[in-house]
Amino acid sequence: MHKPLVFSAILAAATLSGCDMFGGPAADIPDAELRQKWRECKSISNPSRTKVLACDNYARECDRRKRKGNIACY
Repeated sequence: MHKPLVFSAILAAATLSGCDMFGGPAADIPDAELRQKWRECKSISNPSRTKVLACDNYARECDRRKRKGNIACY
């Protein structure tokens, strides 16, 4: 009986977590540091799952800044 409610709650949480309402975890990193971490990620041949998540965050932040005209990573 509670399965639809639980599923709806999980779906809502997943949807909201995909939104960029408050910036990402890399939003406060200065351009030079973000560029350094982004480049480091490009050189890792076999990253851990945690590193993959961190690198995805850096890439997402680079793309966000690029859309705003800041080409810190490119």
